[in-house]
Amino acid sequence: MSKHSGKIAVVTGGTGGLGRVVCERLLTSGAGVIALHSGVHDRTRDAAAMRERFPLYSEHAVDVRDSSAVAAFFGTEIAARGRIDIICNLAGGVGPKSSLEDLSLQQFRELFALNAESCFLMMSHALRFMKRAGTGRIINIAARPAVIPEPNRGGYDVAKAAVIALTRSAAEEVKNSGTITVNVIVPGTILTEANKEWGSAEEMRRWVTPEQIADEILVLCGDNAIQMNGQIIHMFEKDDHGIT
Repeated sequence: MSKHSGKIAVVTGGTGGLGRVVCERLLTSGAGVIALHSGVHDRTRDAAAMRERFPLYSEHAVDVRDSSAVAAFFGTEIAARGRIDIICNLAGGVGPKSSLEDLSLQQFRELFALNAESCFLMMSHALRFMKRAGTGRIINIAARPAVIPEPNRGGYDVAKAAVIALTRSAAEEVKNSGTITVNVIVPGTILTEANKEWGSAEEMRRWVTPEQIADEILVLCGDNAIQMNGQIIHMFEKDDHGIT
């Protein structure tokens, strides 16, 4: 039996460059996976292709920034299943560069909603199911600027730092709730197609890959990771001597 057989996993940003890899790893390990996406693009053909390969795969268009949309998803899809075992909050976005004096309040709020509020909404609903069951895994994705701020990325820096704070807060709350764990991975630049335009071939050679992150997520989801709670896992670029 696969190690996650019978488990239900939800992956936000599940159709992106990182999300697809994470979904496939979870499916291969035996979990049923629900991938959430924005609904901006027609996913009919791609979703059918994934279901042909992995019968336990499904996907839904859910605006994870919208409290009503998230509540509706949990009130229908998750309530019908009666459980959620794993949630991977991968949805997010960096936005255009802007100095703080030129960053509008609206732009700041949009970055915070996409990166931090979405994480909060998904966690708050998932924890209701997990606390009743006494078990569950929550894995959030922050970013290096959350711990090493970058200039002209103030809104993104703050939003991803909030993801780390949410993770640590939730981890404290679940300490006495069975085997629930909440952890956050903090990657550097991820080697996805969307990010390749940002770097040279030499730079990309050092970037963290979606597969490396997916492997770490599988570890955190495992039964042997029950002591890993509130962990901040850095996965930065490699230099010639290892991980920076």
